[in-house]
Amino acid sequence: MSGILLGGVYALIACGLNLIFGVMRVINFANGDLLALGALLAVTLVLSFDLPYVVALFLVPLIAAAIGLAMHGLVIRKIIEGPMIMSLLATFALSMIVVNVSLLVWGGGFYGLPQVLSGSVSFLGQDVPLARLVSFLLAMFAALTIWWFLQKTRFGKAIRAVSQAPELAVVSGISIERVRYVTFALGTGMAGLAGVLMAPMFAVDAQFGVRVGIKAFAVIIIGGMGSYPGAMVGALLIGVMEVFAGYMFGQVIGAACVFLAMLVVLIFRPSGIFGIGARA
Repeated sequence: MSGILLGGVYALIACGLNLIFGVMRVINFANGDLLALGALLAVTLVLSFDLPYVVALFLVPLIAAAIGLAMHGLVIRKIIEGPMIMSLLATFALSMIVVNVSLLVWGGGFYGLPQVLSGSVSFLGQDVPLARLVSFLLAMFAALTIWWFLQKTRFGKAIRAVSQAPELAVVSGISIERVRYVTFALGTGMAGLAGVLMAPMFAVDAQFGVRVGIKAFAVIIIGGMGSYPGAMVGALLIGVMEVFAGYMFGQVIGAACVFLAMLVVLIFRPSGIFGIGARA
């Protein structure tokens, strides 16, 4: 149960990563750091400005999405047509910038919101931390809402068209540039929301996103690069595996098992569980 609850939050950031990759073929290294930034902003809004946690849930993803728009407009848009290594190195540079700006603002200390959503509830005979349960429900609601948007709305279908056949999308009158802007904003906004949801569960610092972001990459490799459903399934599997192995063998072995599973998938099924280049 703890693994599933943790995996739900992993799913949110992994879905954001896969959405960006599926549409733009950009591996966004900065997404994890935007998660950490979102968590630190949530702590600041709640503790320093005395705003309700609910306000942070709505405000921080908008700030993260705005940062994503700036990243795309100033950097990604100019190099997206080049080799993938260019965008990979560019997002790595953006990641370092976000980390160091966060260090300048918040320092190297740890922060959290343990007083928010404190306590536990009984579920199926188990005491479940309220923070993890609420974070799981909100993360899955957000991820499924974005999936519904992609599947059912006109603009969501335009995003899928750009992902699957960009040349035909242009012929059909779809603005690829507009779709890319919205996609990048959605992906970074999901990372910001994941950070807000993790703030009550973990002690976070400016480099927290590095530790979580690398697990998100393991998730999308296991689920399938570019596959939105694959990211959700992979995140739940990773969450269960990490918690179970951590309980049985210790946290260090639990974390190692995540990457061992990633290596096994890369060796035996490189395209991931949902296989052959499934897209957003």
